[in-house]
Amino acid sequence: MARDAELDRLKVAQDVAFQRKQNAYQAQQTAWEKLSSARDEMNRAYEAKQRAYYTQDQAWQYYQSVKSHNGPRIDWLNSQQESAFQNMKQAFDNASSAYERRDGASASMYAAEGHRYKEESKTYVHERRRLVEEIRSARDKFQECKPAFQDAKDYFSSAKDTFNSAKAEHKRAQAEFEKAKAEFDACVKAFKDRLDELKSASRKRREDKKSIAKKAGVPSQYRDNVWISKDSDGNTNIYFGGIGKPDGPGHGHYVMDQHGTVTYRRDPFDPHGTQNFTDAPGGILYDRRTRTYVPGGTLYDRRARTNTLPLGVSNRDNDTNDRSGVFYDRRRQIDLHVTQYYKDNYRVSWDTKGKADENYHWTDQNFPSGHPESHIPPEDAR
Repeated sequence: MARDAELDRLKVAQDVAFQRKQNAYQAQQTAWEKLSSARDEMNRAYEAKQRAYYTQDQAWQYYQSVKSHNGPRIDWLNSQQESAFQNMKQAFDNASSAYERRDGASASMYAAEGHRYKEESKTYVHERRRLVEEIRSARDKFQECKPAFQDAKDYFSSAKDTFNSAKAEHKRAQAEFEKAKAEFDACVKAFKDRLDELKSASRKRREDKKSIAKKAGVPSQYRDNVWISKDSDGNTNIYFGGIGKPDGPGHGHYVMDQHGTVTYRRDPFDPHGTQNFTDAPGGILYDRRTRTYVPGGTLYDRRARTNTLPLGVSNRDNDTNDRSGVFYDRRRQIDLHVTQYYKDNYRVSWDTKGKADENYHWTDQNFPSGHPESHIPPEDAR
């Protein structure tokens, strides 16, 4: 199939779209990796926050437990200490009164009672201080946990923001990839549609050429691989059976005029020569074998009566002046310039170029060069 500019353009567009899709895919993968990393970090931050919260909560629960346990006892100790204090005060007051009354025994008794209440009060105070210290210690431990939890909470919030940003970036990259993929798919479809169109056109051309070859009578084994060209005069040249290609060395050559009449028929590896021209009206210029109408109105066969079959043929390679070939240059494997000469001193020459014949001209060597009648074809030429 021949190169097609539109197909080439679509292929370039497809390649560009493919690269754009690959770049978008890579960007999406990078964004996904970044998102995954941010998610992992956020999860670690969340777990750290949960651990800090658990530690703080445990400290809070312990603090509340100590308060709940020690609070009532402290309240009771306060009341007992207050009662002991009042009893001590009363005992010392009684001791002072007895001492003033010069009642030494009573004074000593009340004094001893006051000291006993004093010791009892100290006992309450000591226990209360211990319980209060337990509460204070539990509260301090709780306070120590609060900054750690707050830090973990702040870090989790930051990690979550990073994750949300990465998520948005991945979403954008994903949208870009989907867009690039859609563009690539459209380019693939356009390329395929154009390729199918060209293949269809190529199949039609093959069928058309096959039909022309069939109409011209080309043997069936060659019809799938023929090369066809048209001359400016409407003749159709059909080449087939050559080595390597339809018009390669040893090719066959049929010519069909614009009316569908085959005027020249040479099968592969058959020799070149006038024997390949048909006797159909409109035959080739240099076919002098056909019946010809000449002045006088007599219809006769010039081949038999005037012996106008050619004496020989030669060709000329204009580059090397090699005249060794017959009808085509075997060295270059193409037809070049052919001259066909006759006993009556007429010559006919034409160029073939390996394809169509052209530039026919007759020379009557009975006249000197430059004579006005030296290039008039003989009467039996057509």
